[in-house]
Amino acid sequence: MTLPKRSELPKEQTWAIESVFASEAEWRVALEKVRASAAKIAVFKGRLAESGAVLLEALETRDALTLEASTMGLYPSLLSATEGTNTTYSSMSGEAGAAGAMLMGAAAFIQPELLSLDAAKLEALIAEEPRLELYRQAFAVLQDRKEHVRSGEVEMLLAQANDPLSAASRISDAASDADMKFSSIAGGVTISHTSVGELLAGTDASVRRAAWESYADGHLAFQNTLAATLQGSIKSFVFKMRARGYNSSLEMSLAQNHIPVSVFENLLKTFKENLPTWHRYWALRKKAMGGKVHTFDIPIYDSPAPLIASPKMTFAEASNVILEGMKPLGERYTEPMRKGLFEQRWVDWGQNEGKGAGAFSSGTKSTFPFIFQSWSDDMYSMSTLAHELGHSMHSYFTRATQPTVYANYGLFVAEVASNFNQAMVRADLLQKADSKEAKLAILEEAFSNFHRYLFVMPTLAIFERELYERIERGGAINAPFLAERLVALFSEGYGGHVEIDATRLGSCWMNFGHLYAPFYVYQYATGIAAANGLAKDVLEQGQPAADKYLQFLSAGSSDYPLEVLKLAGIDMNNPEPVERGFAVLKDMVDQLELLVG
Repeated sequence: MTLPKRSELPKEQTWAIESVFASEAEWRVALEKVRASAAKIAVFKGRLAESGAVLLEALETRDALTLEASTMGLYPSLLSATEGTNTTYSSMSGEAGAAGAMLMGAAAFIQPELLSLDAAKLEALIAEEPRLELYRQAFAVLQDRKEHVRSGEVEMLLAQANDPLSAASRISDAASDADMKFSSIAGGVTISHTSVGELLAGTDASVRRAAWESYADGHLAFQNTLAATLQGSIKSFVFKMRARGYNSSLEMSLAQNHIPVSVFENLLKTFKENLPTWHRYWALRKKAMGGKVHTFDIPIYDSPAPLIASPKMTFAEASNVILEGMKPLGERYTEPMRKGLFEQRWVDWGQNEGKGAGAFSSGTKSTFPFIFQSWSDDMYSMSTLAHELGHSMHSYFTRATQPTVYANYGLFVAEVASNFNQAMVRADLLQKADSKEAKLAILEEAFSNFHRYLFVMPTLAIFERELYERIERGGAINAPFLAERLVALFSEGYGGHVEIDATRLGSCWMNFGHLYAPFYVYQYATGIAAANGLAKDVLEQGQPAADKYLQFLSAGSSDYPLEVLKLAGIDMNNPEPVERGFAVLKDMVDQLELLVG
């Protein structure tokens, strides 16, 4: 299996990046425009209290320039994702980051100046210029962070520091996507970030083991480098946490989305209480696999080896399955999705040399909500596509409905929309399954999803919290420590039912770029829990619940994340939604027990 070069991929397997910029030359015009934009915002420094009209113009100018900078930065990031070995693209990404940081630095005065206004003065400005009413939620969010916003000069320095402080993540990406090599396995099969998932999901145990070992060994060759970059990333965030006066990195990360720490704690507590359900699942899987389950059978960065071969499914077939499953939301939802899949080329799904690992949705208010994925003809790729389409449709509705200032949404709600799609499509397939084999194949996809989001991600959340607390105490992390803690935590989760290759399992922290986004991973678990509850509501209640869900998708950041979720009927202030998620898992384990005996 030799991967084609990027230039050899059929156009229909690639995203329409030409819709962002037609060429590098056109992009460079936008780059220069962003570089020159700092002066456009700087003219408002010290003037925000001058009048309502001036304040409105400053905010609108900032929003417009930020959107231009985001779109300019998107282009090289998309190119780098599909061709990580192309040094031109990495250089372009560096230029984009520097230009964006320059703009952020120039606009850094806005927050401190707004916070210097007392409530009466701000209300007077809004009364003078009623169009400022649009920014009331943004003002409220800023007030929430008032004690953590520094002077204009310090804010400018922190903004300019964002680019060098994010270098650890870029180094990690370069090491993983461009420099990391994997040995071929029997038959000359090439191992790569884009091909390993399909091999690990195969029915041949010897191929699975060989692919797992090759992939792990490729990472182990970089373990010391990547341990250093991860430590650098954590230290960068701890520095910013201390500069802003938070008590912990966890507190700062959650505060950015107005999430109380109790939500995080509720998740981990509920996860620990439900480990026996996972132990029961591993015991059943062990029985079904002939009495042995190895770590290469259940890679924590990919889907478990199937108990039954996944049905074959082309990209077009999978797209139609997803469209069918999302019908309860109506054509308002499915028609733009159909166009994105079949006409507008939202999805980059071909496999090529140098393409990075994983899947994501990305874009700005002025672009398509693009999807990055490497396709394999199976149900797992279909599930991943459904997940990323959930993100993209969330972006589609938010950006179509909200002004630029609210055209994004917090990470906390993002994983609800993605997992919702998977839950809806899965429910439709299960309802139509006409044989034991078909039902088992669908459950296998479901367990893959729940394994990632309600097993791996909560475990990584515990792991991540330990790392940040260690650095905050003045400690350090290295590759042996990371491996030891990861193995210990997953061993507890396996409950003695899995045979562990400790060295290679211990390397798997390198498979999660999520760890460079502080306290991101826990939101996968809260997301899947909320999503399954919402899907159940839509399927049982019909149009009223569907309308509430679309209202949630359209809200963006116009309110706090927990309040936006309440629009759809989910209250994450208590552990009940997470408990509902585990109830769904328990039911699936019951069904599996009936199917495998």
